Amino acid sequence: MRSRNRLLSPIPAPVRRVARRLRGRLASEAGFAVPTVTLMIVAALGMAGVAVSTSISGQSGSVRDQQAKTALAVAESGIDQALLQFNRHGQADETEPCAPVGGGTPDAEGWCPEVVVNANEETPNAGVVSYKVRPAGGELPSGDFAWTELEVVSVGTLAGSTRRVNLSASSSSGQDIFIDADVLSKDGITLDSNSQIHSGSATNGDITIGPNAEQCGPASVGIGNEVGGGGDHHSEIDCTGVGEAIEDEIELPPVNQGEAATVNDNDRLFDEDRISGKKTDACWNGLDGHEDETDDCGERELLVSNNSSVTLGGTVYSFCKLTLKSNSSLYIDPIDPEATVKIYFDSPEACGYDDGATQLELLSNSRITSTTGDSTNVAMLFVGSEDLSTNILLNSNTAVDGPCEQNFVIYAPYTDIELNSNTKFCGAMAGKSIHLDSNAEIWTSSGTDKFFLPNTPPHYEPALFVECTVTSATGAPDEGC
Repeated sequence: MRSRNRLLSPIPAPVRRVARRLRGRLASEAGFAVPTVTLMIVAALGMAGVAVSTSISGQSGSVRDQQAKTALAVAESGIDQALLQFNRHGQADETEPCAPVGGGTPDAEGWCPEVVVNANEETPNAGVVSYKVRPAGGELPSGDFAWTELEVVSVGTLAGSTRRVNLSASSSSGQDIFIDADVLSKDGITLDSNSQIHSGSATNGDITIGPNAEQCGPASVGIGNEVGGGGDHHSEIDCTGVGEAIEDEIELPPVNQGEAATVNDNDRLFDEDRISGKKTDACWNGLDGHEDETDDCGERELLVSNNSSVTLGGTVYSFCKLTLKSNSSLYIDPIDPEATVKIYFDSPEACGYDDGATQLELLSNSRITSTTGDSTNVAMLFVGSEDLSTNILLNSNTAVDGPCEQNFVIYAPYTDIELNSNTKFCGAMAGKSIHLDSNAEIWTSSGTDKFFLPNTPPHYEPALFVECTVTSATGAPDEGC
């Protein structure tokens, strides 16, 4: 028993302490934490590296895209510069087509010498633009020469990126604008409530013919547009035959009034161009017929009312507004019976008008007519605005007519035209939009196909803009455009 008790005797305290420390170390997880954390850090760094690499690659692509877009803007600046030169300085005559861009002789294809412009010589990264222009023109049926078309190819380069663009532009100068139709509209033609057009019509929009309304004559609509609305379309101007519209695009270039705003026959009012009727019933430029101040009209505004009339004997006028009221009349009786009488209506900006101004208003049995009864040409030409809307209103039994042999024209490519309440118009008209209502009528007039817009220095308006499919041309400047 003694020997067994000696074998089971208590373990000494120092040995037990060592054993406890060993068990504690073996049970602890601290040894696994370090490699685990290390692996997690390595994985995170790997993922961050991928993100950084992707970001750098994306930023590089964004930089390339930005450079390409900026190169396109540089190319477009060449277009702007070319148009500015031609619209500001004009073309002196048919022998110097390249004068606005430094002169020189066009090549065999009509292209002027290349113009190269460093966008900013002090900032090389601003880009370089080069452009070529090709003016086109010819002798008109009237016998006059006019520049009517302009093509521009411009190349922009920035930090190795190159873009190339092409522009076609047109000018109204001297154009036979009513050669195919007497009623023209950019946005659309609408006929309501028994209204009628006895003429060919053309628009880039729709022709909408309401119930009981009639389009009598050929009709052309924009690509993808239509003649509709439930009314009748006839092929002949006497409202016979069944009409079928074609799809085509028309161009209505802006009015270039040249120096008409300052060099005109306005001073004839009311001295040589006299009033018939009560002088207090006519107002011009803030003064009535007695030259007394009145608020009835403002600067370059002519108002006639109450059975009175004014006769215009000059050939060029510049108005901001013309208003005829209450059985009043405007007679056209130029000193030179062969002259084309041109009445320009300046832009709303130049006249100080707000958006939506009405610049021609004929009311209550008023009329504009020629006193000669023969083929006197009379044209009302509206400059209009791309930013501010303007209107023409012919209302309440008004008439712009005569024996229908005169060539009377309203040309207003930026102005909305409305005919209402039994109004009759005889001649040709072009507007931004045209709306007929309440028995209004438009009749064609003989000779309008021989009416030419004034042959002023050309003012070009963009007609077609495209980006070329190749950045450099090996043949013609507009190759690949």
